Amino acid sequence: MSTLYSVLTLFAVLCLLALLLRPGRGRAMTVWLLAALIPLLTAVTVALGSGR
Repeated sequence: MSTLYSVLTLFAVLCLLALLLRPGRGRAMTVWLLAALIPLLTAVTVALGSGR
């Protein structure tokens, strides 16, 4: 299960990088949401991985 969250975290980071490299003002809320999602996914991954 933690592998799934690791992949999701990596996907969120890649999406955030792609949005940051693209110009435009309409993406501000998406960038903020992804930036808030990355620490949450990382915390869930660590919590699930430490139970072994």
